[in-house]
Amino acid sequence: MQRRAALTALVCFWAGPATWPHARAAAAWLHGVLTWGPGGCWVATGGADELTRLPDALAPANVPVPVTGGLWLVAGDGSLRCWEPATDPAWRLRFRVSMDAPVHALAASPDGRWALAAHGERLSLVDARGTVVKTFEGSDLGRTRRGAASVLFSLPQRQSFFAAWPALGESWEISLDSGAAPLFDGLVHDYRMGEGISSPGYLGVRRAPLDRPIPAFSFADHRVPWLAGMQGDEAVVMHLDVRRRIAALRMPGANPKGAALRPASPGRSTNQWWLPAGNEIHVFDTARWVRVAAYTLPGPVLQLQATDEAVWALVGERAAATLFTLRDSQADTWQRVVAGAGALTALRAAPRGSQVLALRAADAPALLLLEAGGAVLRTWLLPAGAGVDGVAWWPVG
Repeated sequence: MQRRAALTALVCFWAGPATWPHARAAAAWLHGVLTWGPGGCWVATGGADELTRLPDALAPANVPVPVTGGLWLVAGDGSLRCWEPATDPAWRLRFRVSMDAPVHALAASPDGRWALAAHGERLSLVDARGTVVKTFEGSDLGRTRRGAASVLFSLPQRQSFFAAWPALGESWEISLDSGAAPLFDGLVHDYRMGEGISSPGYLGVRRAPLDRPIPAFSFADHRVPWLAGMQGDEAVVMHLDVRRRIAALRMPGANPKGAALRPASPGRSTNQWWLPAGNEIHVFDTARWVRVAAYTLPGPVLQLQATDEAVWALVGERAAATLFTLRDSQADTWQRVVAGAGALTALRAAPRGSQVLALRAADAPALLLLEAGGAVLRTWLLPAGAGVDGVAWWPVG
């Protein structure tokens, strides 16, 4: 009963207000896991004991996006593809969308209704049927500069997408809210007096001029209204509501992409951002953006993940990392976790609860499910030489 309740909570966390046409047929699968890399993408659904490889080769540096009812990915030929479960364990290609240039960045809403693809100097918004609903040109407000979007994020808490445009010195937020207020570009003194012309807020672009160079944004979390990235030796934080920088933390060698957020709780009065930088982890109070703690580990900190009870850290050289954990009850003492044989390369915390997924990609590649204390609960084996470097949970409706 407890296991069923935990899985139901996981489903409810991911499910959106609406689902794909096929999503209801997939409701029998309670959860899934996936792993990917240059060798392709492997998925296990409904508690299956084996991973199923999707036939697509993945485009370099592109990360598959699991959503309610399926999976979006960029194939090796640069096209956008959508997969969905057909029978356990088989998957089928739902549709393929080709753009005028290879897709180099992808984001999708967790409910599966929308995907945003960056290709060449354009963005295309695609719906759940594979229709390109709208295309955005990569030009600034004055149409004096053009360029490509560098990174895309889904912001489900805001019903929107975020796009960063380094060549334009702008960031964009594209609203998916049908009730979004009209947008006014530029300086508007009084739109009621005709001093500004509005454009629709729904599927419209809310621009934020950031000047150049802009931060290399790499961190977003659905629980907070800000993003973070590096600009030189500073970790820069931009608030999405005020559309400007709210913090610049001098932190040479920091890695916001590997950071983790711990939300406020009875033991924490504010959200805390755990930021790795070399062999160190710096903990910031995000209400005041001051450092409240720091830790030194015995090697480079590659990635952090936070669960309800602990912070997990991959430490060491890439493809040969060791797992450490700091539990709330351990009084600032990091413990080494022996998660079976072999070094680890990737880590992902469950959306709820205390479990984590860990990827072992060396001699005996496997996807591991770990409980709060680090014990291995399940193992999904991968073919030798599979070539994987990322892991995620797969949600369903």
